[in-house]
Amino acid sequence: MLEVGDMASPSAPIFKISLNSKKWIRAYVKETDLGKIFEGKGAQVFIDSFPNEPLSGQIGYISSTAEFTPKTVQTDELRTSLVYEIRVYVNDERNILRMGMPATVVINLK
Repeated sequence: MLEVGDMASPSAPIFKISLNSKKWIRAYVKETDLGKIFEGKGAQVFIDSFPNEPLSGQIGYISSTAEFTPKTVQTDELRTSLVYEIRVYVNDERNILRMGMPATVVINLK
């Protein structure tokens, strides 16, 4: 925003930062479903702000180690299980996802 040699002031911006990497959603998969997913498999992400407009994405990371279900997983069935973390990278062209926003990930396991 400023040219080389310009004076910067405390109240004026001097540059903008742009994120060039894709946004991703952290989700967890039960061990029994682990063999049905792979990196590159498609997924849909739903958020409460736009419940009828899914974002398309794909699985980009699958953890190699199991962990106990995090406290943020709210179903009784999953609280006592071991799960694997996955990351679903999404195409968020409208820039509607925010850090910490809850989301629902749907993956076709057939």
